[in-house]
Amino acid sequence: MHVLPTMAILEIILILCQVIPLVRTINTKFFPCDTDQNNTAVDCHQRPLKRVYIKSTTVVTLNLSQTKIQQVELNTLSGLPNLKTLKMMGNCPPDHQSTLENRSCKMKIRYYAFKGLLKLQFLYLSGNSLTSIPWLPESLKVLDLQNNCIFTIIYPLKTPHLEELFLSKNCFYANPCNQSVNISEKVFRELPKLKNLTLGYNNLTAIPKGLPPSLESLDLRENTITEVLEGAFANLTKLKFLNLEWNCQRCDHAARPCFPCPQNLPLLLHPKSFYVENSSITFLSLRGNSLKTFPEGLFRPLKNLQRLDLSDNLLAYAIRNGTFFAELKGLTWISLIYNYEPLKTFKKLILSPHIGNISGLQYLLLSGNFFHMLPDESFNVLSKLQNLKKLELRMNFINTCNLKALKQLPSLINVDLSQNMLNFLPCCLSPSSEVVAQGSCQQPNMYSHNVPLPLMLIDREVTPVTSDIWKSDQLNRQEILEDDLPQFPSSLWKKFCHHNLTLDLSQNDILSLKKEVFVGMENAVCLDLSFNYMSQALQKGLFDGMKHLVFLNLSYNRLDFYYNNAFSELKTTLKLLDVSNNDFHFKMRGMGHRLEFIQNLTNLEVLSLANNGIGMRIDQRLISSSLKYLYFYGNRLDIMWDNNKYTHFFQNLTNLTYLDISNNELRSITPELLCNLPGSIKTLRISSNQLYYFPWQNISALSNLTHLDLSQNVLTYLPHKVIEFGAYFSLLDLSHNRISSIPVDFFSKAKYLQYLYLSHNQIKELNHQFLPTPFQNGSALQKLTLHANPFKCDCDTSWFADFLRTTPVEIPYLTTHVHCEYPESQQGNSILSMDQRSCQDIYGSLASLICSFLVVMFTVLPLLKHLYGWDLWYCLQVLWAGHKGYSVLAGSDSRQHYDAFVVFDTENQAVRDWVYNELTDNLENSGHRRFCLCLEERDWIPGLSCIENLHNAVYNSVKTVFVLSSGATGSETVNGVIRQAFFMVQQRLLDEKVSKSNFFI
Repeated sequence: MHVLPTMAILEIILILCQVIPLVRTINTKFFPCDTDQNNTAVDCHQRPLKRVYIKSTTVVTLNLSQTKIQQVELNTLSGLPNLKTLKMMGNCPPDHQSTLENRSCKMKIRYYAFKGLLKLQFLYLSGNSLTSIPWLPESLKVLDLQNNCIFTIIYPLKTPHLEELFLSKNCFYANPCNQSVNISEKVFRELPKLKNLTLGYNNLTAIPKGLPPSLESLDLRENTITEVLEGAFANLTKLKFLNLEWNCQRCDHAARPCFPCPQNLPLLLHPKSFYVENSSITFLSLRGNSLKTFPEGLFRPLKNLQRLDLSDNLLAYAIRNGTFFAELKGLTWISLIYNYEPLKTFKKLILSPHIGNISGLQYLLLSGNFFHMLPDESFNVLSKLQNLKKLELRMNFINTCNLKALKQLPSLINVDLSQNMLNFLPCCLSPSSEVVAQGSCQQPNMYSHNVPLPLMLIDREVTPVTSDIWKSDQLNRQEILEDDLPQFPSSLWKKFCHHNLTLDLSQNDILSLKKEVFVGMENAVCLDLSFNYMSQALQKGLFDGMKHLVFLNLSYNRLDFYYNNAFSELKTTLKLLDVSNNDFHFKMRGMGHRLEFIQNLTNLEVLSLANNGIGMRIDQRLISSSLKYLYFYGNRLDIMWDNNKYTHFFQNLTNLTYLDISNNELRSITPELLCNLPGSIKTLRISSNQLYYFPWQNISALSNLTHLDLSQNVLTYLPHKVIEFGAYFSLLDLSHNRISSIPVDFFSKAKYLQYLYLSHNQIKELNHQFLPTPFQNGSALQKLTLHANPFKCDCDTSWFADFLRTTPVEIPYLTTHVHCEYPESQQGNSILSMDQRSCQDIYGSLASLICSFLVVMFTVLPLLKHLYGWDLWYCLQVLWAGHKGYSVLAGSDSRQHYDAFVVFDTENQAVRDWVYNELTDNLENSGHRRFCLCLEERDWIPGLSCIENLHNAVYNSVKTVFVLSSGATGSETVNGVIRQAFFMVQQRLLDEKVSKSNFFI
């Protein structure tokens, strides 16, 4: 009666076990691709996709670049009807080492693959080795077909709204085709709105014909064009940008494969090559075309020309006497760099007087023209350029220069004289302090008219054949210091020097500093003297005349700062001082050093003492009330802090907000050292050391701390204690350590933490029930890095994948570089690739199995008990007897109460009569020996159970006598007592190994 209700309950439980797991299933819609909250932009860049599986009406932007997709079928993109931007770049870049027929990677796009994308406006297909152009929708505005193998375009594209067409790099030395790219005139004729056209690196031999008059930008760089015919651009009245560089290449200092014109001839230009009625050209590049001169009137039509690049030509003599400058009166920027005459260095620079007529010129670049002296005649020409802001004279072997003449240029704010041979030796100074040229100051053995050509530091930009592939080490620093951490000197240099007079004398031959060196530099605000050969102890008075100097760069020299009055004349103006990489004297054994000059610079805000190897024999304290940024990386604080002498080294920098002590070989920081840092510090960098211990509990001493960088160390654990981070603490960088777990208490008071970097550690899993505060919903965390950790991906950690999918926190490289490491079967897979239903199926199957087992047990056991209860009990008794072995029971036959126990069917009247009247009478009452018998109805004890009486009767009798009778059908009838008695006798037989039974029928 109770079996059916039990089964019904178990069936309900079984159904619930199978349904409950489905309730908590969470899926990422476009995994492994990233998407925005509205599912409008999908980024599959660098994912190992082989086919497109995305189907959505909300997606308008799709990036499939650098995937493994090599085939686009007719229905591949049919599920994206509202797509406007498609990027499929770098999936199959051309291989310059193999022919087109033998290339292993061949991208195939069916002709009508884009037919369903009627709203497509931006299509990027560069780097796919395409040999033909598929059908294009009319709505297209931008088409990128660069770096493919498209050599011929005959038929119109039928894209009347196209505004930008990129066709560069379809045939050049890194993507050879042994022919010229051929584009039919009618292709351009049907592009009435085209504004930007790039045809560089295509082995073109002439200016294409039929260019649409709507063009505003035309790029024809690095082709094999030998001549620009008259009127080649006559119909391009809207053209503003024209690039013809590197067609007839100059090869004497080329950094890449170079292809000059036949017989090394220059690009042939005619007087009307650039003729356009009402020309709109503002930028023209003729760089690297072996030009030596220009035909008269060439630039006259270009009334709006503002920027002209004539670098890397052979215009050394044209610069001296060229008349074409008279046609360039509207220029604001001109580059004449690397126009030196091969195997010749001029004694002095002579400038064409017509340059002085370019009244609006603001930027004049004259680097790489090889001369020794800048005479007054040249300054007379330059003095007419009242609007000139930048004068670049880098890499010219200048050893004599009258810097006083620069005062003739009132608008000048940037003078670059770096990479020259200036030394400012006394022999170069006349009694009137004017600089003159003297042979004794030159080094004729090094510089003559037949000098070997040096390696040029700037050449045409290198164009990679394929797109750069992401590498793990690019994550190392990119993620760390991009959040408002100041970088010295670039950002601070720009702040103070961008619009002020800056003089660059770096990489010269300056041996020592004297007052005479700075004659003519009195108005300089920023001065760069780095990478010279200065080896002296700086004293007071060297910079007396420089009343406006704010930034001074003395890095990469051999200066000694022993005297405390060094730079004292700059104490009211100097704000940025870079004396890094002056380690020569600091590494001398036994030599003492002093940094007391810092105290005298009352306006100094930024100081770099980096990479000086400072470790001993130095002032015990740095003292300054104005210093805000101190760069002390690359020194030996591990030596200084090994004793108590320098415990208070930074303590008296009372206004310090930024301290960088990275790369100081520190192994630990004691609580005392941390507490003696200035309390004003907001950013503390201790990266790239060997820290295995950090006094976290003392970090509260830095109450103003906002950023802490402990990356690139060997920290193995975080303490299981509550850390007082402070109310302003917002960034913690623990990347590139060996941390294996994140204690829940550690971040419990980091309520304002916004940036947490944990990448490149040994974190395997997080405790779901004790999740650290920054990981919880409602925290202030905005950015979290987790990549390059050996995460465990199993059912116990499946919640973590759910967390990563649903958290609002930005997690860089989540879908690409947050991988599983354990178990081995999941190694290398994205942590998001874990199918939550697989774990749910495991738990569901287990629950189903258990429920099924319970149903069977509760159903079958009662039935078995009812039918085979006694048999099962007997079998268990036999098995138990076999397990414990055989032994003689206590006692003997002499102690038995009865000689025999007579078992018979008491309900059979005939048997009863025979037992009582004949058997009992004969055995108990007659004969020589009288037996004592045990009978069920006579001798059993009232009150005991049947089984107990039966047991006592069998074991208290020497023998057991079974009286069996035949039924009416002739078969034997055996009742329950007889059956049970038989089993007990059998058990007794096994125990005593002596037969105790007799049978009578």
